[in-house]
Amino acid sequence: MPLVPIDVPPGVVRRATPLQSAGRYWDSNLIRWRSGKLLPVGGWSRITSSPLDTTPYAIFSWKTNSSVSLTLIGGDTKLFSLEGSVYTDITPDDFVTPAASQFGGYGAYEYGALLYGDDTDPTYPRPPSAQFLLPFSWTMDTWGSDVLLVASSDGRLLHFEEGETKAHQVGVSDITTAVRSSNVITITTPEHHGFANGDSVVIAGVSVGSMNGTVTITSVPTDTTFTYANSGTDTTGTGGTASTLIPCPTNNRGVFVTPERYAVLFGAGGNTRRVAWSNQEDYTNWDFANVTTTAGFLDLDTSDSIIMAAGVREGTLIWTNNEAWIMRYIGLPFVYSIERIGQGCGLMAPQSFATFAGRCVWMGKEGFWIYDGGVAKPLPCDVGSYIFESIDPNSGALYSHGSDSGIFPEAWFWYPELGESTPNKYAIYNYAEGWWSIGEMERTASSPAGIYTYPILGSSDGNLYFQEDGWTAAGVPITTDRYAETASINVLNGNRIANITQAITDSGYSYDNTQLTLFSTFAPQGAETSFGPYISRSDGYTDMRASGRDFRVKIESTKDEEWSIGAIRLEVKPGGQR
Repeated sequence: MPLVPIDVPPGVVRRATPLQSAGRYWDSNLIRWRSGKLLPVGGWSRITSSPLDTTPYAIFSWKTNSSVSLTLIGGDTKLFSLEGSVYTDITPDDFVTPAASQFGGYGAYEYGALLYGDDTDPTYPRPPSAQFLLPFSWTMDTWGSDVLLVASSDGRLLHFEEGETKAHQVGVSDITTAVRSSNVITITTPEHHGFANGDSVVIAGVSVGSMNGTVTITSVPTDTTFTYANSGTDTTGTGGTASTLIPCPTNNRGVFVTPERYAVLFGAGGNTRRVAWSNQEDYTNWDFANVTTTAGFLDLDTSDSIIMAAGVREGTLIWTNNEAWIMRYIGLPFVYSIERIGQGCGLMAPQSFATFAGRCVWMGKEGFWIYDGGVAKPLPCDVGSYIFESIDPNSGALYSHGSDSGIFPEAWFWYPELGESTPNKYAIYNYAEGWWSIGEMERTASSPAGIYTYPILGSSDGNLYFQEDGWTAAGVPITTDRYAETASINVLNGNRIANITQAITDSGYSYDNTQLTLFSTFAPQGAETSFGPYISRSDGYTDMRASGRDFRVKIESTKDEEWSIGAIRLEVKPGGQR
């Protein structure tokens, strides 16, 4: 009997029906391909010994100058740091949560959400809706060994460094002690103050009144001390604050740091079109009017609002609701230029993008886009119709997110299906081979591998996981939930009935970790009959009995272990015709 090869190209092609996707994979879960071979996606291990008391919406990892691996976890109510196995609540004082900042008067949010005449007051909270309000997001970026960050609900530029007990507002530092000795006052702060020699700062609220006022810093011995001249008797004061004379903008949308060592705020100062940058090498100096600094800003020529930004090879990609812009360094005197490179290509949600090798892929409102070499263009997606017809229009615009794998050449995107409030489905784009895959997995935040061996992902229950670590779901078996299922395949390429007696899988390994199920029909719209599942042997042979004209093949894991399948051939005995 002849061996008929089943040549199914890598990737899922999800058209309206399996018949329309004939000869391709139609469905999958926790499956990827490598060089044409079918492989299982790894499992995950739990990092958190007990859940965090916030939902993670941003995960950012980096190494300090002393090679210590650190992670920040931004939630809807709190901010945590992870060092080793120790979690610390570093939420800044007076942090403004999304629940407190996302409210509006009558006409905001969805129709009928509250009563006519309700005030714009958080006493009358409505559920958040991206249709009327900019969705919540965290942005974080490294400044040397430290991190600058902004929560869009809070709006303040925050700073954090290793060892600190909380993140704190840039340009404002609490004063622990103020010691005057020999007409020089030494100020000690509990956290990194960020000030530099020669900065003008305002000292206020110190218990010794003569120490207060606008002063010029004369030295900065450490990150938590600075000095200034002040005549008077030797004494010690406590309390108060030190703040920059020109304050850092507040009510910001987000922050990033450029390779030229500028801290950049977008949606700066509450202007939703403004991109502002600090003085070079000084994230505390935002004196735009001072000609001796390089601090400055540009307002986008748009009626839209800035949503997010991401670094790419040529500069920084900036998204508004409906547009894409590129910010490039051009040197003095203008420092930066910003150019519109696309319209109708806004983000689905603030975090629904993935960067890799200087490029960027993102989930838009009705399709995927890619930035490559200065151009934003649509990215063909074999599962796009399936995704955008099933995504929840409200929570999808709030919580969809993406990330590079960091291990495999893959961009992952999570989104909530209709009726869900958290992302519970995913799509994978392999940018090296061009295939797509789909599946189910509840995740609210993601960060690529690199700093750590595995990607870090967060879930709505407050737990964090190392993705691709092991083969189980944090100890829970996955087995047959890993599968790939083809669309319709006409085995004999005609009207003849095919009687299948055996399948042979090769070009892989550990075949006995899999099983095959066949589904057959005798007419294109006829009733489907299932055969199996049939357990594969270690040599790749699978005995079976199935008959029909059109077939679908389902490959499932039977063990939470590694396996691979390359080519599939079927032993077929031709039967009668129609």
